[in-house]
Amino acid sequence: MSETKNANGNGSGLSLKGNGIILVLLSFTAMMVMFIEIMLVPALPIIAQDFNDTSGWISWVLSVYLLVGAVATPLLGRLGDIYGKKKVLVIAMAVYILALAGCSISWSLPSLIGFRAVQGIGMGMFPLAFGIVRDTFSKDNVPVAIGVISAMFSVGVSIGLLGGGYIVSVLSWRDCFYIVTPLFVVLAFLVSRLIKDGHVKTSGSLDVPGAAMLGGSVFAFLLALNRGSDWGWESAAIIGLFAASVILLAVFILWERRTPDPVIRLKLFANRGIMGANITSVFAGVSMFLMFQTLPFFLMSPTAVGGLALADAFIVGVYMFPSAGGQLVFAPLAGILGRKIGPDKVLAAGMAILFASYMLLIQFHRTELGIMLSMLVAGIGLGFVMVSLINLVALSSSQKEFGVASGMNTLFRVIGGSIGPVLGSVILAGFMVSWNPPGSPASVTVKIASETGYVWAWTVGAICAIIGMIAALVFRSTEGSSFTETPEGSPAATQE
Repeated sequence: MSETKNANGNGSGLSLKGNGIILVLLSFTAMMVMFIEIMLVPALPIIAQDFNDTSGWISWVLSVYLLVGAVATPLLGRLGDIYGKKKVLVIAMAVYILALAGCSISWSLPSLIGFRAVQGIGMGMFPLAFGIVRDTFSKDNVPVAIGVISAMFSVGVSIGLLGGGYIVSVLSWRDCFYIVTPLFVVLAFLVSRLIKDGHVKTSGSLDVPGAAMLGGSVFAFLLALNRGSDWGWESAAIIGLFAASVILLAVFILWERRTPDPVIRLKLFANRGIMGANITSVFAGVSMFLMFQTLPFFLMSPTAVGGLALADAFIVGVYMFPSAGGQLVFAPLAGILGRKIGPDKVLAAGMAILFASYMLLIQFHRTELGIMLSMLVAGIGLGFVMVSLINLVALSSSQKEFGVASGMNTLFRVIGGSIGPVLGSVILAGFMVSWNPPGSPASVTVKIASETGYVWAWTVGAICAIIGMIAALVFRSTEGSSFTETPEGSPAATQE
């Protein structure tokens, strides 16, 4: 494998201060992508009403973005390695802008889902951003820069819930895209002009077949979940989709064992720490997005079925904002605790806290204070989980393998996130009741999810959190549980 070094010879780059503009632009990119992703969460019930969706397809507004992101993440990362990370990042941003514009003019729910699928390429910007940091910053400053960019995820979530909810409440959900699209155009222009490419490239091939098989397997599984209640769980179509998902996954594993540049490097699963981090990532993604999918609908459900009958998307965002605030405040603490007691313990604690948030939601979902408290606890848990996952991967892998291992971990978290919304919709679909809107004739009824359905959905989310906690405890890294720095500046493990 050939490699072209940057102008500095050793790839150490300039000082953090000298590369400040790169850090600022990449941080704003991360914040904008997360803002755009989360801004639609408070508006999901309104979008469902606008498109008269009664069949559960609304969950795909979130899921398809993450599903495509699962495929785009390793592919864009590899393209950046081969052709240059800045070049691929700028192209990805251009496609992302076109998708944003498409979402704003979508004429039906399928068209919105289609544009959201194209928008999923945004998930692939993250490995490119981290790669640019590794190529242009000194080794001592790489962890600091990656930490700053990662922190902007929580900032984007925080302002996305409130900002998106406010825009929807005073304008419309389409205006969210009208507002962010020109801002992202400016950001893309600045990235193309001001970020210097580190010129670190490697030879190799792009594993398109592997990515297609993985994406096809997840898609078949999600489609079977989504359509099972309508087509019949024992129907040939649903059984065929589940079978196709399993077969594609099996073929994918066989392919990955033989291809020279795989999407997933299977030998890394022999490392207990990496395996634990990846398994936990899946269940963390399911738990997080199952909550984000179901709670806005519950908050806007009528009181007759246990909801709070909120009519304002901004107020929905206010109720959910404590989760973003919890992430923003407690994510830095997770890094500090990880250095003291080990990221594996912090990861397990984060999943346990996430489980506790579900228990609070199940018990106190009828009160405003109870919901906001459960969201705060969820944010604390998610802050612990997201930071400790990347730290655990760093602890468990060598410097040479860290890029591949961290990309794999992101991939598994995105796959879990794509399953969460669909799983939530499937559970709710099994608990639909007839409701007579106030002021309507007695013969006019609509189907809505009952309170029992939401409780069952949150129970499944709690179970996923417990499974993730167990995985974090069982598959603990055998390398140790505290960080030190090697002479080269890479993270290494020491025995406690």
